[in-house]
Amino acid sequence: MGRREVRAWRLLVGATLVSAAVVVVLASAASWPLVGVSLLAALAGVFAAGFALAAVLRVLAGEPAAGVGNLLAVGGWLLLLAGEQLENRALTAGGVVVVLAAGAYLAWLAVD
Repeated sequence: MGRREVRAWRLLVGATLVSAAVVVVLASAASWPLVGVSLLAALAGVFAAGFALAAVLRVLAGEPAAGVGNLLAVGGWLLLLAGEQLENRALTAGGVVVVLAAGAYLAWLAVD
């Protein structure tokens, strides 16, 4: 990745983490603005969007393996989101497993 892509990726990661923190703060407030949406589902949505954009940046930067890892994470976060919204523990657990696998894959790419 070039300097511009690295900077864009870092800004994206930072924005995703700040967005997740805002969701946590809003969820702890007395009036949660997202009726019918759990905190975990909201966080899953934020991370799915962030990882989807990260996947696009990685592929455009010529790093398709990292893009695949990010897309795998998007799939896991979406499974987790669906599991939370449908109150299905199997989907939620599957989402957690896929997100952990994606994280392990991305960590392996970084070390290798």
